[in-house]
Amino acid sequence: MARLRGSRFDNIMPILKANNVAAINWGLVAGKTNTMYAWDTPIPSGEEPKIWFHDIFRKDGTPYSEKEVVFIKSLTGK
Repeated sequence: MARLRGSRFDNIMPILKANNVAAINWGLVAGKTNTMYAWDTPIPSGEEPKIWFHDIFRKDGTPYSEKEVVFIKSLTGK
């Protein structure tokens, strides 16, 4: 994704689906690759950013955005 750059599931996935294009999201669970943080916006304290860059889930499995997860499921039929 790159939510801070305007690349979000709600505006990208419908285009991919309409054109039958597969995609992989870089980063799934926060902490694995630290991609909840934007590459060019360091947070020295390590606190959770207000808007995550890539990741979808926290370490405990709860979503960064429940609305986003519901949207993804609506497109994937899961």
